[in-house]
Amino acid sequence: MIAPQAVPIKFVPIFDAATVQADPKYESLNRLAGIIGPHEHLMIKQQFEFLEACFGCEQKNSYHIESPDGKVILIAKENSSCCTRVFCNPNHSLMVEVSLPDSPDDVLFTLERPGVECCGGAKPCLCCPACCAMCQEEAIMHGGKVEGTPGNISAPNPLVMMRQASAAESPFNPKINVNPMDADGKESKTGMSLTGPQFFGGCSELCCKSTFPVRYADNNIAGEVVKLPPRNFCGCLAEMATDMDTYKVDFNPGLSAEDKAAILSSAILADYMFFEGDEGMCRRKPNGETVCTLCQCYCLGCILPCNLKAPKKGGPLEP
Repeated sequence: MIAPQAVPIKFVPIFDAATVQADPKYESLNRLAGIIGPHEHLMIKQQFEFLEACFGCEQKNSYHIESPDGKVILIAKENSSCCTRVFCNPNHSLMVEVSLPDSPDDVLFTLERPGVECCGGAKPCLCCPACCAMCQEEAIMHGGKVEGTPGNISAPNPLVMMRQASAAESPFNPKINVNPMDADGKESKTGMSLTGPQFFGGCSELCCKSTFPVRYADNNIAGEVVKLPPRNFCGCLAEMATDMDTYKVDFNPGLSAEDKAAILSSAILADYMFFEGDEGMCRRKPNGETVCTLCQCYCLGCILPCNLKAPKKGGPLEP
């Protein structure tokens, strides 16, 4: 939970309220804001995938977004090709559609993430240091449902751009800049940023939470995204066998509903960027070697595993 402020802060929202109310471009954002606006925090729960747990085959992610009382108010479902998802995970191109639980075809917003594909894709160098546009993660939040493929949308309706900070801007902490986009699709530079710890993931997920504060350009805290550890033994088993994660998204009092929507979309992108890349907390390689990932380390835009290795026939452990 965000610590209460001694003096109430008047936030300057990244969206102009009058424009959002008057422009049809923001119709879906208005609807989404009406759903999540009254809540002080939300839970994002990735759903269990049976085939991924049993056979290790990467499945499409799906999420339930819950209100503080545990009611599912939104669902988010990934749309990606099987070939790209299996061979290019976790940097694969994808779309995530967020809709109402009782009306899955009524899409409130679409998250477009151009990435790596079997034949190149829009972002072929995502595994490299974040030194240029081809190496930096990004996603666009579109209002409503859009048609096309990542990087090639036929009728885009961009609302928010989420882009990984360059290695020069944030060399040792993962950072996502979250900026609104105008009617012409141009990105504003007066948004928010989500910044996380240098070490996260791996076996540390079983007992440690990872906190990503969200700040405005003036450094005021807008909220935070917290990757939560499992609550029980069954949750530990599920997290060890799959990429099933749970997040709490806290909003600071006084935050506009539209800004809450931008933070929610950036939390989904953060899951793909930082917590989908694990090859498993502990795994056995074809040569019989056992490898345990203690945690992940962020450095210059790359996510590097900190591993502990045990040879097939005993012997000393190797870092």
